[in-house]
Amino acid sequence: METDLISKKEVLELTGISYGQLYRWKRKNIIPESWFIKKSSYTGQETFFPREKMLSRIDTIKEMKDGYSLDELSDFFSPNPARMEISKEELRSLSILSEQTMALCSPLLAVKDAFEFQDILNMLIIEKAQRLEVPEEARQTLFLFLHEKFTPLQESSLELIGIRKGEAYMWMLLPLPSDFVVDHMAQVVLRFDLQQMTEELKITLTNTKGI
Repeated sequence: METDLISKKEVLELTGISYGQLYRWKRKNIIPESWFIKKSSYTGQETFFPREKMLSRIDTIKEMKDGYSLDELSDFFSPNPARMEISKEELRSLSILSEQTMALCSPLLAVKDAFEFQDILNMLIIEKAQRLEVPEEARQTLFLFLHEKFTPLQESSLELIGIRKGEAYMWMLLPLPSDFVVDHMAQVVLRFDLQQMTEELKITLTNTKGI
């Protein structure tokens, strides 16, 4: 399934940003270079972007740019989230995780008084899986899989796919955007854009803790 695209001209018209701003943000990796998609058109070659992600990213940049420098925005939107630790009490105060999720995940981590960004992101994924009625044992397996295989400090441009066949669950990490075909007897039970979830969590932590 091809991503819904928007042209560079439409982006500039809809958002009111300038050509110069767009390419300054590209140079700073505030807008990923991979989002600049070259396609042939009747005028030659034109630049397109993934519509939903691009418009959402620009809205967020416009909200933040008065309070942050370009370098700070570059770090914020980097696939490498800033290292941070949050205590259990602070995490509870954010109201993004249920007690059930924290009780499920905490024993699977090394004993400590604070959670790192990756721990919180993985627990947030488990929270969303719970809302999709993924059974507890499968959520435990998913958390351990993420803890071992998913490293947002190195790479967040991934999609998490959950597949169920009978009573068995399988988890996959695929590059964004991804296309795949499953056995007709299997069911896709979840599909999460981990890059988007990483950015949403960074925004939540920034707004609540001033990180």
